[in-house]
Amino acid sequence: MDDRRKSRGIVVGYDGSAQSETAVRWAAAEARLRVVPLTVCHAWEVYLAGAPMAVPVADLHGMAQDVLNAGAELARKEADEVQAVLGRGAAASVLMEAAEDAELVVVGSRGHGGFADLVLGSTTAALAAHAPCPIVATREETGAGRDGFGAVVVGVDGSPASLAALELAFAEAHLHRAAVRAVLAWPAYAEAGTLPLVDIEGLRGLAGERLAALVAPLEERYPGVPVRTDVVTGAPREVLLDAAEGAGLLVVGTRGLGGFRGLLLGSVSHALLHHAPCAVAVAHAGADGGA
Repeated sequence: MDDRRKSRGIVVGYDGSAQSETAVRWAAAEARLRVVPLTVCHAWEVYLAGAPMAVPVADLHGMAQDVLNAGAELARKEADEVQAVLGRGAAASVLMEAAEDAELVVVGSRGHGGFADLVLGSTTAALAAHAPCPIVATREETGAGRDGFGAVVVGVDGSPASLAALELAFAEAHLHRAAVRAVLAWPAYAEAGTLPLVDIEGLRGLAGERLAALVAPLEERYPGVPVRTDVVTGAPREVLLDAAEGAGLLVVGTRGLGGFRGLLLGSVSHALLHHAPCAVAVAHAGADGGA
């Protein structure tokens, strides 16, 4: 057994919601493609034992174990090797601890119980900033491994995090036999005629050349992956949301430069996580997706 199979492989959060069921299926398909184990996690909090309608700690633990068992059973229908981890505490902490030796963490777009607001609040920010590997937030209507998996769209601006996102995008496209579309947002204020005495078209051309240069090494590494590069006018949020229509996965970095600064720390991240029509992957500087 090699080192990859000794790790937890793909880690997925499960809380019994429909969204977390989608996450388990997505993660199971990813684990099969990567030939790694799948680890299903559930988090529970002991503070409920002290609530006005107190529930004994033993009962809380038993209910949490039942939820985890259901998630693991679902996973075993679709993955070859499944582990189950029950953690006590905040969902982000439980997932980050489980992901210490993982390749990817997968969560649903919304949840309840131990994973409430998993991609809508503080847990998302914690995972995006501190998870030791890339994270994926799935959508209920999409899933890995389905027929017709769309292109992998990635936002690129040259920052270390966006380069990690580019690496992850190519790795995922290779796994799913999909194409990559690398997108750079070009600010609307820089359109021709808006800045006198500035060669706007020349600058835009240089931006396109820079994007192509960033993509070129990965094209060599993944020669079977079709690639398209686009410099698109508009705000990063709108550019990426439009580009993600029909995509199988949208990949972004934790922080960026220029048009993608703060991509996962403010309004842009909320727009992507709330409204992207496909699963959203978040890469960290120095992470390559593990494929």
